[in-house]
Amino acid sequence: MKMKNANDTMRHVALLLGVLVLGLYSFVSNEETKRDALLEMVKAYADAMIEKGRDSYGELQSPLFAAALDRSNMTLGSAEIFGEIQGVRKSDRSLGGANPQEDRSLYAILYQLTEITADQKYAREADQALKYFFNHCQSAETGLMAWGEHLFWDFRSEAVGGIDMHEINGEWPFWEQCYRLAPEASWRFALGLWDNQIDSKETGDYSRHARWSSRETYQGFEFPRYAGQMISTWADAYVRKENEDNARREELIDAMTTVVRRMEENSEIAESGYLIAGRAEQGDHINVVWLNNNLEMARCLWNAADKIKPFDRELAIRMENLALEQDSDFHRTNHLIDEGGGFTVTLHATTGEPRHRSMNIPYTAVWATGYGYSTHADLGNLLFSRYSQLKDSHSELADAYKMLIVAAAEQYLSATPEKDALQKPDAFANVIHLMINAYEITGAEKFLSRAAFFADVGIDWFMPDGNPLPRASNQHDHYEAITGGPDFMYALLQLYHQYNRSQSDA
Repeated sequence: MKMKNANDTMRHVALLLGVLVLGLYSFVSNEETKRDALLEMVKAYADAMIEKGRDSYGELQSPLFAAALDRSNMTLGSAEIFGEIQGVRKSDRSLGGANPQEDRSLYAILYQLTEITADQKYAREADQALKYFFNHCQSAETGLMAWGEHLFWDFRSEAVGGIDMHEINGEWPFWEQCYRLAPEASWRFALGLWDNQIDSKETGDYSRHARWSSRETYQGFEFPRYAGQMISTWADAYVRKENEDNARREELIDAMTTVVRRMEENSEIAESGYLIAGRAEQGDHINVVWLNNNLEMARCLWNAADKIKPFDRELAIRMENLALEQDSDFHRTNHLIDEGGGFTVTLHATTGEPRHRSMNIPYTAVWATGYGYSTHADLGNLLFSRYSQLKDSHSELADAYKMLIVAAAEQYLSATPEKDALQKPDAFANVIHLMINAYEITGAEKFLSRAAFFADVGIDWFMPDGNPLPRASNQHDHYEAITGGPDFMYALLQLYHQYNRSQSDA
């Protein structure tokens, strides 16, 4: 009982600190004071997750972080309690457990806070959670992890939750930490993608979906961004010294070569010359092009090529050429962003013209909440990634991206979201990042000021009560990583960094 009272006291102290920090932020106008308040808000969020957002359920309690919590008492909740969220599929929610892929921004916050504050607590807690996850939440049969779009680790059952289907949900940025903490599990995952995500090792045919618990693979849904994210994992695993003597290491070169060839072949199928979404007739994917999907592949390939080049120059050059083809395709597309419209992202594979589809609209929007929809800010940040990769070697392409990034950012100088409409923290996180990116490439103070504006509005809408955890939306009072709570807090941390850089440059 004493421990429970102590925990309750810590929770109330954390909430009180959150109220004080948010109150301070609301009333200060001095940039330095506001910068410090941003850092304190992010620290309060991290401290709350460390103290009360962990796995204290079931027979085995662990250091894993919960992906969804009742903000009033920092406990798990259910779909019945939290309610449905427009644009979020039921099968994608990690209610009742941990999903590190959804929590990438939380881990980034923890590691950066240790760098900023010199307090080892934050990195230590992140390490403990990742070590546990990789050593306990991996399929013994396939080597795949209990994470992504449809899976999570259930705290109460001490087993995988969700539907038994592995689907990567973004490039994993913490392999350095994971190989230090759980090298065997990290290596097994790389092999698991090759052995149990790829359907044919001869043709490279695969699906974004594969069974987690046992080998069961599918064909024709070889979405390009998954190709890039798998190749990123394989390239990282291949170049690591701890894997140099592994008997299966060279298979990763085969894996990368095979999937690159599949993407090269898929670039030649459609009359338009664009890279198709996949060869499956189901869902009409063979007739669909997703330019944002293709650019994510290009981003991943570029980084992978840089790692692989000292070992296999020919393969690295093929990766770069395939990536550059996606840049060329993106720029030969008619975008409306300069005219106050959106980026064109969904095309007819045959004609290359904009295309409506049940879960995709052809253009990005200023604000969008539907599943499969994209915003100007979301895509603008991806363009910034390609701009950063290309600016030193392909200046003409980089300059073309720069113009589009600035054109997208300009729209948010006057666009304000409607509070009566559903708004999620991830949308604000993307806009804050875009404003910071536009400021970095132009030096125009208006973009940094607008980043601060969206931070202010987001804090007001998602953290109105002083609770250190942001709300799942302006219409939902619980916390849920899938709607971008961790991403919003990470965006606040990046704004803090930008204030620091601006002050140093002054």
